[in-house]
Amino acid sequence: MESIVSLTLSVFTLFGFYALLAVGMGLIFGQLGVVNVAHGELVMVGAFVMFALADVPFLLRLVLAVLIGLVLGVIIERLVLSTLYERGFLATLLAMWGVSIVLREGANAIFGSTPASVQAPIQQNIEILGVSYPVYRLVIAVAALLIVAAVLLVTYRTKLGLVVRATVDNRAMASVLGIPPRLIITGTFAVGATLAVLAGALQSPLLGVTPTVGAAFLAPAFFAVLLGRAGSLPGAVFGAFIVALLSTVLRTYLNETLAQVVLFSLLIVLVAVRPNGIDWRKVQWKPRTQSAQVAA
Repeated sequence: MESIVSLTLSVFTLFGFYALLAVGMGLIFGQLGVVNVAHGELVMVGAFVMFALADVPFLLRLVLAVLIGLVLGVIIERLVLSTLYERGFLATLLAMWGVSIVLREGANAIFGSTPASVQAPIQQNIEILGVSYPVYRLVIAVAALLIVAAVLLVTYRTKLGLVVRATVDNRAMASVLGIPPRLIITGTFAVGATLAVLAGALQSPLLGVTPTVGAAFLAPAFFAVLLGRAGSLPGAVFGAFIVALLSTVLRTYLNETLAQVVLFSLLIVLVAVRPNGIDWRKVQWKPRTQSAQVAA
């Protein structure tokens, strides 16, 4: 029983982290058509912000990480991506690859390669069905999922979300209707980048913070987006759950290296078998039409 509880808690906490990453990547990929291969380095930026500002209260550091993420996202989109959309997928991919190298090497020049640590603001454990589990892990998982829920709510249930989706679908028409496409596109990228920075900031007390720490998170986030159907943010959340579940189970029973090999092999097979993503939505039974009933 205790092993099941421990496994469930581990899946839940990893799911919160991956969901936040996947929604950020899905927002950029699904709405802008850009594969943000610098997503892991943005996680690293968030973690280093928390380390560099160690004397600042934890919640204030989170706020500063969000602000830095927004500014960094705007700078990257305006200076790097804005002139490349019309040149196609490969141009933006290579540009973001260059951004990832700049961020990683910049962090290496400033902080060095020695792993840094961030102290968690909550040190206590809580006992759940006989299992002692860190409170901080549960808090950040809940916080991450609440942020994800807020992003989904804004995207699919508000006028702002409708404006964003309309701009992506038809920029010329949006411009005619008085919607500033340039501002919407920049804002969308900035929000996606900020979610990655915030994920790194929240996760930083659980990491050995180095310039290469974000590399391990790019593939899980990207596979989560692909598993849940590219362009669908709820699908990205579902994909994040699948990746978190497989990763946790495999690491429980296999060593780290073998677990990684099996995990990505399974994910590759899943994407190959279901290139349009796994159908995560409930089946909806439609009533038979009158003509169908007559034919029957």
